[in-house]
Amino acid sequence: MTLPTKLQEIVDDIASMSREEKLETLIAYAESMPDLPERFKDERSKMEPVPECMTPVFIIAEKLESGGIFFHLDIPPQSPTVRGLASILTNGLNGCSLEEIISVPADFYIPMNLQEAVSQQRINGFIGVLAHMKQAAVKASS
Repeated sequence: MTLPTKLQEIVDDIASMSREEKLETLIAYAESMPDLPERFKDERSKMEPVPECMTPVFIIAEKLESGGIFFHLDIPPQSPTVRGLASILTNGLNGCSLEEIISVPADFYIPMNLQEAVSQQRINGFIGVLAHMKQAAVKASS
């Protein structure tokens, strides 16, 4: 399985961590997630919802001049686990081409052993976020 370089680095880092380190890392990713830019705050209807998540998650993607895709997510700060998981995806995929993004397999996360740190329900939401990021990337590219 070939992943975009930044995403592969994240997978490799997390794969080698203990359960406690994974939890700490998810919190750090959650805290580093930027707020939704003001220009999108009144345009939630244009954002891609992620119904697989119990937490309200909304995604929008923009095509950069370089041709890469950049994602913005709106996730409540009271949901640090979801924010952390989503931030892994944005950190690993922002700037990637559409082809790189849509080629990420839904099970790419397996080597990270996330089940040690989060529930299956959260993992299902994580898979849903990736699927909706792919949809948003396709929209941004058309």
